[in-house]
Amino acid sequence: MAMPMPTAPPMENTTLVGHPPPPSYDEISGANPYYPAGPYPPADMKASGPPPYPTQEYNQMYPPTAQGQPVTSPVVAVQTVYVQPGLVFGNVPVQAHCPVCSQSVITRLEYSSGPLVWLSCAGLAVFGCIYGCCLIPFCIEDLKDVTHHCPNCSSVLGVHKRF
Repeated sequence: MAMPMPTAPPMENTTLVGHPPPPSYDEISGANPYYPAGPYPPADMKASGPPPYPTQEYNQMYPPTAQGQPVTSPVVAVQTVYVQPGLVFGNVPVQAHCPVCSQSVITRLEYSSGPLVWLSCAGLAVFGCIYGCCLIPFCIEDLKDVTHHCPNCSSVLGVHKRF
């Protein structure tokens, strides 16, 4: 048993009671379909030009300053940053300029245990080196991070991270 396909209800051509039907598009726009509009604005708009802008007096824009009050400028702190182009901090001492003591120095190295040392220790422990052998990476300086210090004032000049 086949059911008939539902169809859309018929279109109603009704208007509200007491109101006339709305005007068509051509009636509203006033366009003539037989005369195409050109790319130029109508002649009456071209001749009129833009409306004049209102003018303001100079005194209206800026309030008058009070006489006798001292004018102070804000204090600005200047921090000098020294950039040393081409200087790469590795695992050997380098010649660098210290911004603290203003000296050209050869850096002093300090080794510290970084993530590579700890991961190496954990890796050895996983593979069965649990009786102290997993602590060997803490004795190898090539696995540690390197901090470069100034030998005169001990300020940090750079850091070389292994991982």
